[in-house]
Amino acid sequence: MLVFFVCLLGLACNSAEEITPPTPRPHTASTASASSLRFVEVASAVGLAWQHENGRSPQRYFPETMGGGGAFFDYDGDGDLDVYAVNGAFIAAAPQDEAPANQLFRNDGQRFVALAAGAAHRGVGMGVATADYDSDGDLDLYLTNFGPNALFRNDDGHFVAIGRQAGVADAHWGTSCAFADYDRDGDLDLYVANYVAYDPAVARADQVPYMAGYESYGGPTPVGYPHPDNFQGQADLLYRNDGAGHFVDVSAEAGIADASGKGLGVVFADYDNDGWPDIYVANDAVRNFLYHNSHDRTFAERAGLMGVAYGQDGQQEAGMGVDWGDYNGDGVLDLTVTNFQAEPNALYRGEGGFFSVATFVAGVGLPSLPLLGFGTQFFDPDLDGDLDLFAANGHVLDNVRDIDQSTSYGQRNLLFRNDGGRFAEVSALAGPGFALERGSRGSATGDYDGDGDPDLLVFNSGQPLSLLRNDHGDANHWITIQLAGANGNPNGIGARLTATSGNLVQTREMRGSRSYLSQSQLRICLGLGKRPQLDALEVRWPSGRVERFGPFAADQTIALVEGEGISAASDPP
Repeated sequence: MLVFFVCLLGLACNSAEEITPPTPRPHTASTASASSLRFVEVASAVGLAWQHENGRSPQRYFPETMGGGGAFFDYDGDGDLDVYAVNGAFIAAAPQDEAPANQLFRNDGQRFVALAAGAAHRGVGMGVATADYDSDGDLDLYLTNFGPNALFRNDDGHFVAIGRQAGVADAHWGTSCAFADYDRDGDLDLYVANYVAYDPAVARADQVPYMAGYESYGGPTPVGYPHPDNFQGQADLLYRNDGAGHFVDVSAEAGIADASGKGLGVVFADYDNDGWPDIYVANDAVRNFLYHNSHDRTFAERAGLMGVAYGQDGQQEAGMGVDWGDYNGDGVLDLTVTNFQAEPNALYRGEGGFFSVATFVAGVGLPSLPLLGFGTQFFDPDLDGDLDLFAANGHVLDNVRDIDQSTSYGQRNLLFRNDGGRFAEVSALAGPGFALERGSRGSATGDYDGDGDPDLLVFNSGQPLSLLRNDHGDANHWITIQLAGANGNPNGIGARLTATSGNLVQTREMRGSRSYLSQSQLRICLGLGKRPQLDALEVRWPSGRVERFGPFAADQTIALVEGEGISAASDPP
């Protein structure tokens, strides 16, 4: 009865929110016109001529349609962003056939150069997270697969596979993953979302395909990929870093070993601002999870209580990608989740104690309704000081036109420009990069060309990857923040930043793992609009230490070291 009452209460709050529009934050930053947002596809031109192999077969094995992802990360520590692309494979390939490999690309300042460097992992790849888990000064790689996961330790630019030795080579169907110091002991732990228990050797004639209820099926059902409802979920994993190069599976004792989930997206954030990282998991066709950190190495699942377990009408949705961000500038983190066709991408507005559904009232619902979303992130491509929103789209059915002629396998991606806490869908005005229609999956953001604005990296199933260079036309100012935390968290993952410039106040958290199967850069790009400086910056480090810095002149990268101040590595103004 209590659960029923809580569900009704959540629905009542959500319904009321949809009727009562929010009070938007005054748009204090300079508002760039939609036409100033211009993204250009440059992947092939800069050396990223790489195509994902999804292993598509007549059997329509389920993992074929769910990958892949990749990363923007600085693996060699030279200050610019490199790229790691996760590949798929042919599930029914003969044993003697060599499987496709993942690919590392080094950014040499002008172009990307393909390298092996020990990271050419072969498997039915899904996702990736990067972090300096062993605190030796370089970023390591964790890879999820349909099959054993892998951990690659970075030894001065060369990668060594140590997943089994480190205790993280789990063989379930891993999807998104993320590093964070959940117990605040000074080193980075690892969360792995698992999907469903699927065995390609077991063919079942009674499996229900995706979109089986569509009337346009008419006659015989077209061959398609099976719906996740056919399979049991798999419990996610939480690994605690023991500080000695090994991880311990603490999933059960931490309270996250829930086999009712079918995890696809995961992201850490301190949503209640109590100094401890919490976890949100986007599940496919079942309720989503919000794990509140109890400060004692355990979590309490509170998604239903907080209003973020279901869609706006109380329905279970097909959660794919996920991200946190303070889109309305009130200092409270908000949440977005991408969903299946005919399910709008969700936008949950943080209210300081619970969440209300802002999906339609904030302008995200209608444009996303006909599309199938995967990767997503909040970011500020026009550098005006508020967070815009990106969604990567693409269908899971390569033959969806045989079922529903209103849609297609390749779909255009969406860009929403934030104007005072409401979003306008401006994809058609955002340059030729947003005219592409592909089967997009993972996505990441990062300033790969060092010009101060964030670019977009999009991974497409069975197709070339996309690098959308940000050529925005407005001369807005920016500051990029690079953090160096103490103890075992060299990149300050989990730090909360409060940046003030005049009447513009921005709240950000340092995290790279977000979206879907993907990793964004471990730096924070702050747009300042026309303001010539950042007046003040407060950093609450994961250790709990609070430090204040500034002022800083605009248009530079600032490197901050916990307990030591501004690093000499900062770019000059």
